Amino acid sequence: MAIDPVCGMEVDEATAEWKSEHMGKTFYFCAPGCKKTFDENPMKYMESDSHGGHQEEHHHH
Repeated sequence: MAIDPVCGMEVDEATAEWKSEHMGKTFYFCAPGCKKTFDENPMKYMESDSHGGHQEEHHHH
């Protein structure tokens, strides 16, 4: 299962009708509205994932 980055719902990757690729990663959506919202500003929904990882790495230095 994947998590819709816009609304947080679980989406089955095998049956997902709406998906987008951004920076080499595939995102799955529960509805076309969530996909459209993501496509308009994908960085808004990627910041928490990538930024959190960088912060943890930084703390280890």
